[in-house]
Amino acid sequence: MSGKVDSKRSNVIKGKIKSIKARLAKAKNPKVKAALKAQLKAAKKVAALRRQLKAASPAKKAAIRAKIAKARAALKKAAKKVSKVKAKTSNKKIAKKIALIKKRLAKIKDPLVKRTLKAQLKLLKKVSALNKKLAYAKTPKARAALKK
Repeated sequence: MSGKVDSKRSNVIKGKIKSIKARLAKAKNPKVKAALKAQLKAAKKVAALRRQLKAASPAKKAAIRAKIAKARAALKKAAKKVSKVKAKTSNKKIAKKIALIKKRLAKIKDPLVKRTLKAQLKLLKKVSALNKKLAYAKTPKARAALKK
């Protein structure tokens, strides 16, 4: 491997760490924070192993590469967990909104307002379903298709 490729990879990891830290600073939900902390820990481990790989002797490089592969898999798993936890928490917020609209719908007599609330309810249910699908989407292509 060339040095340029290694530096690009380490820059990618540095960028990931930076973005995870930023998301962690903004997060308010304790479950999301915990998931982000786990992701940050996994990212830092990958970065540390990359530094070890640079300094390692040729004999130890294969073993370190194997550790990096394991650490990257753990990082991927942690990232998936973050997205699932975020989807669950956002769906809880949407569920509260849905309940609120249903409560208002029961009281409203005006047909125009009722129609608007029903349309709003329909959209919220669709958003909730899409959030769920997005959280459990397997591939990046599937996620991108859902985001369109």
